[in-house]
Amino acid sequence: MIVNRQKAMFFLVAATAVGVVAFAAALLDGAALRAWEAFLVNLLFWLGVAQGAIVVSAAFYLTQARWGGAGIYRVAEAFAGFLPVGFILFWALYPARAMLYSWINHPIPEIQAWLNVPFFFARDGIGLLVMTILSLWFVRVSRRADVVEWAGKYDDIQMPPPAIRRLAPTIAMAYAAIYSMLAFDLVMSLAPHWHSTLFGAYFFAGAFWSGLAAMGAVLIFGGQPLRHAHAGDRGTILHDMGKLVFAFSIFWVYLFWSQYLPIWYGDIPRETFFVVPRIQKLPWGALGWSAFALVWVIPFTFLMGRKPKRTPAILGPVCVLGLIGMWLERYVLVAPSLSPRAIPFGLIEVLITVGFFGIFGLCALPGLSLIPVSTAPDSGGHR
Repeated sequence: MIVNRQKAMFFLVAATAVGVVAFAAALLDGAALRAWEAFLVNLLFWLGVAQGAIVVSAAFYLTQARWGGAGIYRVAEAFAGFLPVGFILFWALYPARAMLYSWINHPIPEIQAWLNVPFFFARDGIGLLVMTILSLWFVRVSRRADVVEWAGKYDDIQMPPPAIRRLAPTIAMAYAAIYSMLAFDLVMSLAPHWHSTLFGAYFFAGAFWSGLAAMGAVLIFGGQPLRHAHAGDRGTILHDMGKLVFAFSIFWVYLFWSQYLPIWYGDIPRETFFVVPRIQKLPWGALGWSAFALVWVIPFTFLMGRKPKRTPAILGPVCVLGLIGMWLERYVLVAPSLSPRAIPFGLIEVLITVGFFGIFGLCALPGLSLIPVSTAPDSGGHR
């Protein structure tokens, strides 16, 4: 990875310190709700990036993707170090539980068997622990010599080694189940009268796409990984990565539309009360549509065709803007349930986000250092 490690460490430690100080100052200054809103939004976003990228690596094994050599797997797994930290940060929500989740002070009898504090934190904590252990195990196996050797080949049809072949589908299935549960608990229960059976899939598809976008940003700004010495004229890694970013942006908007359409034509108050403020009314509607534009409109518009996907000056900004859009999407999912009449966005939210970025970066640096980087531009026609 092309990065000055010492300078990066200094910057990321400083960013982390700024975030911690801003969070503590907000708690002491009477802005506790805003601090915890920003904390929850960032926890959901950065955990989604890290876990989504691990699932991308699992998907590569499931599809026997060797177009990027072993290096593309190292890119996907670079953020795994944040997962145990995210698991610990999840428990920081416990002191703020009553502030964030109205059903604690005002229980809803019909769903109290599901929405109660002991069961809520137990199932989500266990789910995150399972995902963390599986993911770290998966990354460890993925870095074994026999798996690296398999990923570096492209001219045979051998299946991946048995250990990674068993872990990859386990990761994928556990991700779908556990991140659906986290979506229902950590986001949907902020407005406990709203229900959507599709919301879990929508949530984890967004996290998966954010992992792809983060990988694209790493490829652009950190250097493209080396491929097999005899890879030949097989097209650029950027082109393949651009196609994935493009395709799963469309998949995300497909799930968005699939969820929105029945709510719109059903026009049932218990369904529409969650959606209408986020896309049809000010002030939240503007942010909702901004996220929609950044995550789908811009990738769909600017990555159409072959050349834009191969062009760092196009793909890089699309990925970065897409990550900003996904952060906004998580913010719009969370904050209106707690602050419906005004957008609680200012220096507190910015600095806490900077702090999370610092923590995420510190956790990612060891993984990023394992990416074998080519300093020469990747050339060649597309297969």
